[in-house]
Amino acid sequence: MIRAAGFQVLALGAGPAHAAYDKPEGRRGIRQLMRAHGLCIDSVHAPFPEGDRLCSLDEGERLESVGQCRVAIEAAQDLEVGIVVVHLNAGPHLDALDGMAGQGVRSLEALAQSAVERGVRVAVENSWGEPYATVLDRVLTEVDCEAVGFCYDSGHANVDRAGLRDLHAYGHRLLTMHLHDNSGEDSHVLPYEGDVDWPELMATLGELDY
Repeated sequence: MIRAAGFQVLALGAGPAHAAYDKPEGRRGIRQLMRAHGLCIDSVHAPFPEGDRLCSLDEGERLESVGQCRVAIEAAQDLEVGIVVVHLNAGPHLDALDGMAGQGVRSLEALAQSAVERGVRVAVENSWGEPYATVLDRVLTEVDCEAVGFCYDSGHANVDRAGLRDLHAYGHRLLTMHLHDNSGEDSHVLPYEGDVDWPELMATLGELDY
């Protein structure tokens, strides 16, 4: 259906059970479908919500999320996909941003090592809210290596009403994008069905070496 609609590239979403990318037999099935329909995969999204606790102050929870993200990295290598997208959500610990950011740095350093070993890169996605922005900035500042970059999500930026702040800040490390629209809520509607400023976004992308 994706190929019939005219697309040549797809991304695997954050629910491994949907595509079974977390299992060798599932990945074999994905490869067969890609070959049969002339498609390729841009990125693999790490499991959600299991893999998005990379900043958790609960060390067991953080390590479990690192493990879940490593599953996505392994799948990316097996499927010959260059990018794994991760979130930094840390749960309810919003009164401890410095500690959360430190945990996020530790998690991304570990994932960067796994990514380098498997020949892929990790793209950290923007979201909304000042706590997330603070942690994102610390992680991308301190984990400054080629194996870790940025995934720009236009819908998340619009929920935050942050405009192109994150794209201007991290566009030089842009690896992939999630392009969707909304009117201030995370509704994931098609471009031009919300109020994202698409001409401004496209002009900014045109200025980047992406």
